[in-house]
Amino acid sequence: MLCGLVIGLVVSSRSVIFQGKASSTNNNSVSVQNSYLFASPLAAKADGQEKIRLTIFLLDSRGLGISHQKVTINAPSSLQLINTQPTTDDTGKAIFDSSSTVATTYQISASTSNQVLPQKVKITFN
Repeated sequence: MLCGLVIGLVVSSRSVIFQGKASSTNNNSVSVQNSYLFASPLAAKADGQEKIRLTIFLLDSRGLGISHQKVTINAPSSLQLINTQPTTDDTGKAIFDSSSTVATTYQISASTSNQVLPQKVKITFN
């Protein structure tokens, strides 16, 4: 019985109680060199109906997502953009859908807070 009491005291003295709520807010600054932009698919019909999704991840210097950042897509006005999720979520992701009635290839870039991501993507509507 004494042995059980000693073991109970050792176990309880080693227990750590965590309180509070986990937070995924990252207050670091955006590293445009670590952030990226991609499109899927890379081509669609120029019928104004088919969409190409543009996804942007804003990351810090450690590769962690930066939330609550407004993202802007830089593209010609003939490209129709839907601001599906223009502000980054907790993973640093922003989403735009694009369509066009003009058969052409567009070069797309993204920016945030006057910083342009160096990566560009080409999407084609035909």
